[in-house]
Amino acid sequence: MQNVGNAWQWFLKSLEASYPEQERHAIGREVFRHFFGLGPAERVVGQNLPLSEAHEKTLERVIEQLRQHVPLQHITGIASFYGLDFMVNESVLIPRPETEELVQWTLQTIEEAFGSFSVALNLLDVGTGSGCMAIALASGLPNAQIKACDISASALGLARGNAVKNQVEVSFFLCDILNDTPEISGLDVVVSNPPYIREAEKKLMQPNVLNYEPASALFVSDEDPLIFYRSIARKAKKWLKPGGWLFFEINENLGPETIQCIEKEGFGDVELKQDINGRPRMVRAVKGEVRGEK
Repeated sequence: MQNVGNAWQWFLKSLEASYPEQERHAIGREVFRHFFGLGPAERVVGQNLPLSEAHEKTLERVIEQLRQHVPLQHITGIASFYGLDFMVNESVLIPRPETEELVQWTLQTIEEAFGSFSVALNLLDVGTGSGCMAIALASGLPNAQIKACDISASALGLARGNAVKNQVEVSFFLCDILNDTPEISGLDVVVSNPPYIREAEKKLMQPNVLNYEPASALFVSDEDPLIFYRSIARKAKKWLKPGGWLFFEINENLGPETIQCIEKEGFGDVELKQDINGRPRMVRAVKGEVRGEK
């Protein structure tokens, strides 16, 4: 390879059979930035700089992992979410842009209701995984008391580390939401991105997701795909104050069914929201009557 420019071309050529051109370039930019400290401008300006033997070996290892469809975030160990960096591994889902939009909608709802992000609220994130939603909300709501739970002890360990990394306080606890009912009350907001992909939809999934992300956080049975929504909504009805909000990320193919499920559990003003790509991916609901402006 000899120099940075040659290494860049070799990297792109090596992944031709595995990724389309635009994705190869995007992956390459992140690899060269993360491992070599070279942004796009530095890479071009320094294309004639020699590449060390250690860097060559790193690049060879990364290419081999990418050919096996190991997610880039698992290779670097870091995923970006809502302007923050999160440690990730195979015990948690890699944070998605759609989930960023759910965080944004939650914060927007709070700001519209209270006129400020400084209000002291109580929030719970159910199925927190890497902690991305809870931590992003904690970062945006400095006076909020935020709890987060997950069925996976290893996920919670990672989430706690992410809270420390991002310098926020979140109270994490172990919980099997289908079978446990934590003694919680007085919540203002419950948010969740529960498992919602039906087994029948597996054939549509990419190998980097199927082979490297936890199935328990992704898939539900075809017979009862809304099992988590029903359980969380039923328990959130007890946890939330009157006028409290419930936010979900949802399966875009089950929008009307999800709304009916949440309404059946006693929530009102159920609103379905599209993501930036025009797909119905989020739901917001209110416990009892509409919450007036504070």
